[in-house]
Amino acid sequence: MVVAVGGDGTMNQVAQGLINTETAMGVLPAGSGNGYASNIGLPRRVDKALEVVFDPVFKRIDVGKVGDSIFLVSCGIGWEAVIATIFEGSRIRGVLPYATTALTTYLQYEPQIIEIAAQPNNWTYRGRPMLLTVANMRDYGLGVTIAPNALADDGLLDLCLAPRHSFLIDVKFAQDMMRSRTDRIPGYINQKVTSVKITRSIPGNIHVDGTPIPAGEEIEISIMPAALKVAVKE
Repeated sequence: MVVAVGGDGTMNQVAQGLINTETAMGVLPAGSGNGYASNIGLPRRVDKALEVVFDPVFKRIDVGKVGDSIFLVSCGIGWEAVIATIFEGSRIRGVLPYATTALTTYLQYEPQIIEIAAQPNNWTYRGRPMLLTVANMRDYGLGVTIAPNALADDGLLDLCLAPRHSFLIDVKFAQDMMRSRTDRIPGYINQKVTSVKITRSIPGNIHVDGTPIPAGEEIEISIMPAALKVAVKE
């Protein structure tokens, strides 16, 4: 077992070297959001997390793939990618700085037209989503839920879209995301997929597990089922 100490970005980097091997990844959460750790039920306290490391139960989870990058938690293409890009450069971490970044970018962000073709069943979409996330797990981190029905070991990804509303309505439904009630957002779409092709007119950063990476007009995302062995609580 390799034990990673850090946040979601660190987990992502360590996992890249362990995919499709019998070496497991253990985790001591030490990031700002700790989305991966919270999604698999790891305690945030170091002493409790160490108990899992020294007496682990092993399971295999799915891993998302986009280009040459992977994601354990989620890949964001919409407004959330802009938040991740700006938050990456912030020296101050935590809920309040993240919320401030979200508010600032909300007022500036203009959703572009997106076309999506997904498998299975040749599912298609065309529109201007505010949020556009392909999730492997339920929560972004910091207690914010994007895919209430996501499972990390079901061989499927959750394609999640939400349109832009008025500011007051979006504030109201932001509270629902903190309570795992994301599916109450008007126009919210949650589609189970194995692969996704996203076409847009303007290239720009997307994020993988909160880390921004450059991407072009076409983005292809797929799943690697049961690709990573991880240590979890009994």
